[in-house]
Amino acid sequence: MPLFRRRKAATGDPIGEFWAWWTATGAAAVATAVANQDPSSTAEELSRRVSRIHGNLDWELGPGLHAAHVLVVTAAGDPGTRAFARRWLRAAPPSDQTWEYADMRRPAPDVTIRFEGMPPVQIDAALVTIEVDTREAALHVGVHHPTFVELPEDLQKRVTFLLLDLVLGEELVETWVGAIETAVERPADAVPIAQLLPAVAQFAADHVAEDGGPSWRLMEGTTAAGHRLVATAMVPLRSVQLPHLDTHVAVSVPYKAAREDGLPLDETLSHLRDFEDHLSDRLGDSGRLLAHETADGHRILHYYVDGTTPAAAQLEAAVTGWPDGKVALDVTQDAGWEGVRHLS
Repeated sequence: MPLFRRRKAATGDPIGEFWAWWTATGAAAVATAVANQDPSSTAEELSRRVSRIHGNLDWELGPGLHAAHVLVVTAAGDPGTRAFARRWLRAAPPSDQTWEYADMRRPAPDVTIRFEGMPPVQIDAALVTIEVDTREAALHVGVHHPTFVELPEDLQKRVTFLLLDLVLGEELVETWVGAIETAVERPADAVPIAQLLPAVAQFAADHVAEDGGPSWRLMEGTTAAGHRLVATAMVPLRSVQLPHLDTHVAVSVPYKAAREDGLPLDETLSHLRDFEDHLSDRLGDSGRLLAHETADGHRILHYYVDGTTPAAAQLEAAVTGWPDGKVALDVTQDAGWEGVRHLS
């Protein structure tokens, strides 16, 4: 089913109201409409209730992986809206035989893209170029399709992104694909688009830690004053991984026992790690430490937290008692994780 969008302001608790309606009457009504091949009969009501959560959210229906149907409410690639879609999903009831739920578009490689008055776009006719960028932990992808020469430029770009979403799914695209280019002429090094999913899957597997979690990267540089700086960051560092964590809390921790280059002595480093663990334990799943930078007698801990919870206040309360001086917190709304972009 095509995506639907309706723009209205949200009031009250629209997520709670949505799920109350859905469990009471909505799920059965929409399932009946799909069974009767008349999903449009419930589209207006569904659009109205989704738009109350956020006006820029899209929704779509489709076959489920483990249930008969899936309801997808997605931010459609907008970092500023992803948190709303993820909170909607986190509040969802358990899946059953009829319905399951998702906040990102799933792969649908058998779909043919059609626009009125334009030639159909068969997915398996597309070709791609794949460039590995280990520094940015991304694959840069160029997309070519024989129909591009017949499409206006805006549709060429739209089809490019649709092809990637249909082959990989929204989450893989947003997490692992970097630069995306539309190639009207066939590139000499192009390969069938069917090779893209295994390439992305292998690249993602190479960035998974032994415990199954994300890997971490150690980086070195210099401060503006020319002093040594050491940073560690989660890889990849993209907000699509934890979209409900939309608030940046930069925790600046001073330390006194330092080496000549300004980095902490071993004993101090151990205390800093214990302090990180202390703060992280206070947050639970309401926040995550994504990176830290150490230089000139300070370590900046880059936490991202759920702005609808008291997580930021919990961090502020937890930093008291650090023996080496006052710990400073800087709290900023940051759904796109711009505060750590320089470390990605």
